[in-house]
Amino acid sequence: MRRAAGGQFEDPTAPGLTRPEIPPRSARPVHRFIPDPSAPTPDDAVLAQTRVVKNWVRAFLGIDDNTAVTLHEVACVDPGCPLVETSIVVFEPARTRRWKLTRPKAAITKLMVHQTLATPPLA
Repeated sequence: MRRAAGGQFEDPTAPGLTRPEIPPRSARPVHRFIPDPSAPTPDDAVLAQTRVVKNWVRAFLGIDDNTAVTLHEVACVDPGCPLVETSIVVFEPARTRRWKLTRPKAAITKLMVHQTLATPPLA
């Protein structure tokens, strides 16, 4: 039974009402999800966040665009360690510096980056 506009239920056997024909399964069109190519994808969001964090690192440390800065998100299964940690690695000609944040990339803020980079790098 369907609810009519006045809130009353319609009788499906009433004259004038017909049931729609349901095609057999083999004749039904297969639904295919085709994403909009112009819509942002999760990968675009991750790349944008990575780019922003790298720019924060470069600005705080005062390094140029020729110095490699990488962000690695690593899952940890050991008890007592965070589920996901992100490491920031700066490759300079004379040295390599590394810091860790106990957050996924998407949750990193500018303040977290500045506080982390203000500490001595890991050995």
